[in-house]
Amino acid sequence: MANIATHQVGMTYAGSYASQILLEPMFRSDDIMRNYTVYPNVKYKQNIMMAPKLSGITALNDGCTSTNANCNPTGFYVNQKTITVSNVSVKQTQCWDEFQDQFIVESYKSGLNMPDLTGTQLADVILNRVRHGIQSDVVRNMWAGNTAAAVADCTYKWADGLWKTLSAGNAVIAGSTTMHAVPATQTLEANLVTVGAVLNSVDVINLLTSVFDTAPAELQQVPASEKRMFVTPNVYNAYYGALTAVAVSGAVDYGHSEAQSGVNYERLSFRGVELVAMYEWDVAFTALTGADLPPLFTHASFSGANKNATQGCIYAAKDNLIIGSNVTDPDTQLKMFYDEVSDNMYIRSNFTMGYQYGWDSLVNGGSLVR
Repeated sequence: MANIATHQVGMTYAGSYASQILLEPMFRSDDIMRNYTVYPNVKYKQNIMMAPKLSGITALNDGCTSTNANCNPTGFYVNQKTITVSNVSVKQTQCWDEFQDQFIVESYKSGLNMPDLTGTQLADVILNRVRHGIQSDVVRNMWAGNTAAAVADCTYKWADGLWKTLSAGNAVIAGSTTMHAVPATQTLEANLVTVGAVLNSVDVINLLTSVFDTAPAELQQVPASEKRMFVTPNVYNAYYGALTAVAVSGAVDYGHSEAQSGVNYERLSFRGVELVAMYEWDVAFTALTGADLPPLFTHASFSGANKNATQGCIYAAKDNLIIGSNVTDPDTQLKMFYDEVSDNMYIRSNFTMGYQYGWDSLVNGGSLVR
């Protein structure tokens, strides 16, 4: 197995300054514990019992009769959904020889265990990158996971994510595997199928308004603080740009302070519902091609041809998006240890992870199409 960290030719390394090494940035996407419901003790399967609301049970009191024959509801059925988790592992290796020249001179251990990186700044850097890498992978798999995908990156194949689950369950539109197609009138059509393309703020506000207004009544009644609007990054950026447009009537404070300070950039809301910029969605849209692209974002455009939209919004109650894992099990901790036989450092973690959603009536979504 290749080294997880590779020494760059010409790089000057000092143990005490390892944390300043410039490494490839890892997107740290949304806060999992803050934006979803987490079942933390799932080792294999978790059954979720779902009881629908009960209505039509009150009636005019007609005296001694115990039951009003005209107002006797049939009751309700308790539905069941299941989270099936997958076993996931992190298995990485680091050979001390990769950094031998600088490491032994500047940050070595005494005695016979010089190859043992445990406790060094380099070990901290490696563990930090692995930890953030797990966070990134979990978010991508949670949304874009597809066990039948042909993509080379195994991250997408260890469990079916929410895009596939919502699509298979016709969650957003009854009888349809897709979300609402929201007409875009100002943005170029090519930008609506290109990852990271610039969007017109008029179209973005139309998207957010449409997704909010067409949501089922059950979702509308959920308190705003208990809901999220998950959006692609450029939807988020265009909305923020509209709010902070300098000297434009209707913008926040005419945009002067916001455009300079960006003080509220990380916590935007639309009609009281927090927007979450899903950077890992763009990573997934870039990695997935052809048949691996999510049907949830695939629409017949208004010109007639099918389009794989890459700009959208999923509006949901936090309680309705469910993650099952065994993250509280001590065995899931991230470990880094030295093996004297191979002179290698090993990074290991094993955990379970799976995803599910609850009610169709507590989720809505749309993507821009032209």
